Amino acid sequence: MRIAIIGVGAIGCLFGARLAPFAQVKMLGTWREGVDAIIERGILIDSKAGREHARVFATTQANEIGESDLALIARKAWQTQVAAHQVAQILAPSGIALSLQNGLGNLEQIVAHVGAQRAALGVTTQGSSLVAPGHIRYAGGGATHVGVTAQTRARLESIAALFELAGFETHLADDVQSLLWGKLAVNCGINALTAILRLPNGELLARADAEELMVRAACECAEVARARGITLPYADPVARVREVARVTAVNRSSMLQDVARDAPTEIDAINGAVVREGARLGMPTPTNEILWRLVRALSNSNPRSVS
Repeated sequence: MRIAIIGVGAIGCLFGARLAPFAQVKMLGTWREGVDAIIERGILIDSKAGREHARVFATTQANEIGESDLALIARKAWQTQVAAHQVAQILAPSGIALSLQNGLGNLEQIVAHVGAQRAALGVTTQGSSLVAPGHIRYAGGGATHVGVTAQTRARLESIAALFELAGFETHLADDVQSLLWGKLAVNCGINALTAILRLPNGELLARADAEELMVRAACECAEVARARGITLPYADPVARVREVARVTAVNRSSMLQDVARDAPTEIDAINGAVVREGARLGMPTPTNEILWRLVRALSNSNPRSVS
């Protein structure tokens, strides 16, 4: 299978390195330092099991990728429009563009460029963080769920089998929106607060006021999801966001990492998306709005390419 990994950040590098032994993998990034590091020495993965090293082709030019059966999009949400345009140039007629991104609105942008029959949405809980360009730390495996339709099921079954071969637990789902909003509620509770307070995830549980804000943000997101007729994949958003903060206690969220390096964040596609959807439904989301505006105030107002 010919695979294009769109993005050379933590998730892109993880999937690129693990899939490389089983497929023809090429990586496309706009982050020059990341691409150069992969060209020079490949991808390094540090984990409890030790260090892995994978040689993978990487470039900043879409015309060097060639026709791809799978375009796996692992860029930040604010880069989706550019990524979707690039995917339209390289995706085979029968290929699939699969988004493994955070937040809302990514699939719609991809569909606009490649069509609904060549686009799919995935949700992954793989724990990967960037150490340096082309160098990641793998915190452990979670499941990856991919939404299917009658038109995409056969192709996605083949992709899921390949992911399993590469060591990624993968499930096909008829209702990926439930999983998407379930992850969104947790991200709303944890990511913005860790970025504002400059804390690892678990520290939110050690500070009563931080924990209260975390819970309120997650619950607001859950209420908006319910108003949309979406059932979350867990019964209690409070218990879930606390559990994730506990299990990922030492992790520095991707949003905290973005703010720390003065890079744009995905706040508009996470807390901001909940605020917009709540306003559309006539539902106030005050905690998410404050977190959204605070992170925007912290963030670089001039986005630059970082994946």
